[in-house]
Amino acid sequence: MKLLFFNDFRLGVLKAGGRVVDVTAAVPIAASLPRTRLGGQLIIETVIEDFDRFRPEFERVVAREEGVPYADVTVRPPLPRPPNTLCAWGNFQDTNNPKPKRPIYYMDFFHKSATSVVSSGDTVELPNWEEATSFNPEPELAYVIGKRARKLSAGQGLDHVFGFMNFADISCHGVPNRFTNFMHKSLESFAPMGPVITTKDEIPDPQNVRVRLYVNGELKQDYNTNAMVQPIEEQVVWLSQLITLQPGDVVSCGTHHVGLPPINDGDVVELEGEGLGRLRFNIKSDGPRKTQYWAPGGGVRRSEIWTPAPQDIPAHLA
Repeated sequence: MKLLFFNDFRLGVLKAGGRVVDVTAAVPIAASLPRTRLGGQLIIETVIEDFDRFRPEFERVVAREEGVPYADVTVRPPLPRPPNTLCAWGNFQDTNNPKPKRPIYYMDFFHKSATSVVSSGDTVELPNWEEATSFNPEPELAYVIGKRARKLSAGQGLDHVFGFMNFADISCHGVPNRFTNFMHKSLESFAPMGPVITTKDEIPDPQNVRVRLYVNGELKQDYNTNAMVQPIEEQVVWLSQLITLQPGDVVSCGTHHVGLPPINDGDVVELEGEGLGRLRFNIKSDGPRKTQYWAPGGGVRRSEIWTPAPQDIPAHLA
């Protein structure tokens, strides 16, 4: 099932054929909540925590109602104000020297702010920083936590995942004298996500998802999540040792950096993970244009599209 918010934070299901069915009335708490980001977040957390109860009624409504065309609604973030938005750091085999599978405690994450969250159809605003090398839209697979997780044991991680979605980690590279990720990663509108949450039953193997990035209609990145260093199962278990993961938390898995392009004023960016719909957003900037691509560690920047070797592409994706 594909869940989304639309218009004044109505809860919808995107059905086959591209129509949105309003299921807000099937969530009793929704009637008493404001039609705001906070109200929307409380609705989706309620649904996530008790989805087995809500799902049959959602399915009945979807079967009964025709819905409206997706193109006619205003899409809102599927997680309007997540308790945590965590992003993995350097989690892909994307250099000429493969990264060793080190212990999980070598893996790091950083936070995105609540106000960085936007969705499909929204605008990402870039600051006017002349010293910045580039602004980049890192395309990522993200997962949504489905139930409280604290100090999980190995093998329990995926049981605590509710679903998956597209996520763009908007990043600023090259600004000197920054000692946290706030200026680089967490500014207003720097976390586009959605347009839908796809429940995990529709993504049979999250370590085998094709992710593509387009800028102004031109394919820039095409990679598979099978290149992750630390898989989602291990990420969830590790994070649960450090914090209590809550329903509605968002965790993004990192990106394959090769081919990561710059973005500038007027650009249209589209991100599509297999089975997750297409996230589309606009770029606004008053600053100078940036033309350099970006690669891990800075240095030489790679402009070519990275495409998996034929033997690395699963048959159903080839």
